[in-house]
Amino acid sequence: MRRAFAACSKAFFNFIYRASSPSKPRNNQVVFLSRQADEPSYDYVELSREFERRGWTSVMHLKKVTKRNLIPYAYHVVKEVRLLAKSKAAILDRYDPVVSMLEFECAAADDAGLPAECVHREFPLQPVVMQLWHAFGAYKRFGYQSIGTREGHSRDVIDAFSIHRNYSWVVCSGEQCRPAFAEAFSCPIDRVVALDRPEYDELASMVKQRPGLSCKTRVLMAPTLRKSASSEHPFKDLYERRDEFERLLGDAIEVVWSFHPLESGLPAPGNVSQTLVDADILVTDYSSIVYEAYLLGKPVLFYIPDIDKYVVSPGLNANPAEASPGICLHGEEQLAERLQGIASGEAAYDFDQLEAFAGGAFGGIDRSSGTAASRFVDFVIAETQR
Repeated sequence: MRRAFAACSKAFFNFIYRASSPSKPRNNQVVFLSRQADEPSYDYVELSREFERRGWTSVMHLKKVTKRNLIPYAYHVVKEVRLLAKSKAAILDRYDPVVSMLEFECAAADDAGLPAECVHREFPLQPVVMQLWHAFGAYKRFGYQSIGTREGHSRDVIDAFSIHRNYSWVVCSGEQCRPAFAEAFSCPIDRVVALDRPEYDELASMVKQRPGLSCKTRVLMAPTLRKSASSEHPFKDLYERRDEFERLLGDAIEVVWSFHPLESGLPAPGNVSQTLVDADILVTDYSSIVYEAYLLGKPVLFYIPDIDKYVVSPGLNANPAEASPGICLHGEEQLAERLQGIASGEAAYDFDQLEAFAGGAFGGIDRSSGTAASRFVDFVIAETQR
């Protein structure tokens, strides 16, 4: 049934695509796509402005898909296909089934030069499709790296919907991340490019803050998304006992709980959360929010009592217990004691441990000219002119 639905959808999408494709050259138009949010992220806004400064037209085509809006979403999909048929470039922040199922004009792949494990060998020329992944770094395993795990897709779903097919380029935050992204998207590593997202400039320019000692220290508890109900969730366990845990911390610490919005069916914003900006200390497990905290200069603690199981499903590209054991905690009393020490100033936070974990995720990019947005748009426009 799933394969039949996917096959019918693919035939329908391609019929509309062919019917909508103009006979004359495409417009200098870029379309920004997301099915996880209704409002544009900071990255999308800044890139749109930069394209428009170059005389391009930018179109935001965003809609959070839910079971309640399937009919309006169907119309949204038809419009998306038509936009893709007329645009020179498309920017994605996550997997998009429409993009993956269309038959674009692609560069000829030299199969002899591609690794055997690469599933995707289509590299669109029209439109140029940029996968601007929504997360910095390459912390937990995802995409093709996590097939068959509790937190990943099944092989049947991956194959039926051609997940992560049709990217001209995949963007990551630094050279060190390119191998993991090539595995996750099952594409050649030379199709993964290290380019800053505009949010990099925004975060790096903010005033670096350290925990204040004159008022309550604000601790943000922000775990990663658990897709499977059968996966352990230590942060939820701790939240259920939050009164006891917060009493353990004492009056000098204020705790803010922030679970992933997708766990509640809410849109997933692409911007750094204000709760992180306002926080003095971040406690997380396997969330890429650690990289945002790193850029903001925030102390980070990893609360990972389930790490032995998490390294199996979905797995990790970077293991904090190995890279930065000095800031990893495995029990709530141990966590409470460390937070009290940092908040009181009795225990200095070891930023070298955080650097060891997160610093390499941003290396290997020449930032000597222009902004992140201008360098990204330079790259995209150059690709459309090939």
